[in-house]
Amino acid sequence: MGHAEQGDDTGQRERPAKPHAGVRRLWRSLGLRHRLLMAFLLVALVPQGVLFLAQYHHTRVLTLSLAEAGLERIAQVQQRRLNLEFRRMIDHLDLVASRTQMRISLEAYLRTGDPVHHRLIDRILRDALEPVEALGGIWIRDGEGRSVTGVYHDGRLGETGMRPPVLRQPEISLEVHWPENGDRPTLWVSGPLVLDDRHIGSLHLLVLMDDLLAVVEDFPYEDLGGKTLLLLREGQQGLRILGVDAGLDHGICVAFGEVPFVPDAGPVRVCDHLLLAMPLDHGLGDVVVYVSLQVLKAALREQTQFLLVTVLFVLLLCLVMALVLTRMISRPVSLLTQATRALRRHQSDVFVKEPFWGEFTELTRSFNQSAGIITRRTRDLSREVEARRRSQQKLADLANTDALTGLVNRRRFMETLGQRMEKHRHDGGRLTLLYLDLDGFKPINDRLGHEAGDIVLQVVAERLRNLVRGDDIAARLGGDEFALLLSENGGRNADPGKLALRAEEQISLPIEAKGHMVNVGCSVGVALFRHTDKPQDFLNRADEAMYRIKQTRRERPRDQR
Repeated sequence: MGHAEQGDDTGQRERPAKPHAGVRRLWRSLGLRHRLLMAFLLVALVPQGVLFLAQYHHTRVLTLSLAEAGLERIAQVQQRRLNLEFRRMIDHLDLVASRTQMRISLEAYLRTGDPVHHRLIDRILRDALEPVEALGGIWIRDGEGRSVTGVYHDGRLGETGMRPPVLRQPEISLEVHWPENGDRPTLWVSGPLVLDDRHIGSLHLLVLMDDLLAVVEDFPYEDLGGKTLLLLREGQQGLRILGVDAGLDHGICVAFGEVPFVPDAGPVRVCDHLLLAMPLDHGLGDVVVYVSLQVLKAALREQTQFLLVTVLFVLLLCLVMALVLTRMISRPVSLLTQATRALRRHQSDVFVKEPFWGEFTELTRSFNQSAGIITRRTRDLSREVEARRRSQQKLADLANTDALTGLVNRRRFMETLGQRMEKHRHDGGRLTLLYLDLDGFKPINDRLGHEAGDIVLQVVAERLRNLVRGDDIAARLGGDEFALLLSENGGRNADPGKLALRAEEQISLPIEAKGHMVNVGCSVGVALFRHTDKPQDFLNRADEAMYRIKQTRRERPRDQR
């Protein structure tokens, strides 16, 4: 019995060790595919479940915050659009008020009472009113607030006896007007009329608010049950709401009137709605946008369902792909690893020929392209260096040349002038500077435009370029000012005075610009180099000589010019 009991005890001690040994043997026998599958179950499935729960809770918490942020962006957009409409109305007021003839006629009419001036004012106002469909009419009051005149569109106003508000302060003001027999307001845009720094009256534009109503009716979040309201201040009577239709719960408007507006307070809940108010410019009122919380809750439920379906689909897809891809990963990874090692050992013509699938195909193609790029880069390096050198030389040329005329610009001219002066101090010889300023250029620019002026400058530059030879330099100093630097060792030893006369003759020849024949002259100042000169002193003396010539010509009688 003793032996039997001992055998039983030994069997009992060996049984617990068999499962552990079997698990170890099973784990060692598993290949990459099974290991990846088990890793997916442990690393992917559990975190995905936890992530779904966390994301569901997070979505519930953030849905309202995201709706508030979106509502605030929409409110800001609506606020900017409405303020832009107000700005456009004020700009039109400024445009009408800027008409000098109207203000002169108004001042003359107020002083003399001549009806001719009154008719001229009416015609100017009607010309300003006719092309603008958003305007109902334009009125003018004198400096004491009395009505002077007014014009209006007969078919656009419900009442023709409208009186513009009296402008209390000499500044632009906006005031909402609600007609007694209608629910569509109009807007008075008023501003002062000033002539020679004197306040002579005020201008009043009656603006139909169709464009503003179009902005109010345009709301990009209509699928969330949202709309835009416009709360306009009406003097002492409080706020009036624009944008409410028969299908809207008017309780939201009543409740909103009980909620005090606090700047930067963010959206508030009113009558099961999420609502945000933004102030408008000029104290006209507020723009209010809102969305339905019931719609937001329904959207949250849809998002939760979509999230659940997405998580389940991703889990299923990962499971299927784990079973398939583990059979296909080993060989591509091994071949790409070998090719990478060969490339690291600086072997040439490394190429992976094995066709792969999916991302491995793109990875193989990218690897082969990269290997080819490395080879080509080595051969192209010298060509790249040479191209960069030429590019730097081209940039240096552009920095020293005037872009319009192609002549040397002022900066490069001053550098060259300093170098030539230093050279002539040591080597001797004569150095002459001619300073040219065009006469009659500004009227061409004003009359024909800057493009015609540019053509004239280019023709003048070409004529000056034909005058210089050898080491002489022609430069554009700026605007319509040019300079010629003449060296004795240039292509010729010309008389500066004769060259100045020749420059005047060449420049005074007719020039065709934009289909017009124009003429310009020039005044030329001549200065000779002194050893004590600095570059700027040398240039200033030539400039002064030119100015003296120009002044002499201005003082000369017209019949002697």
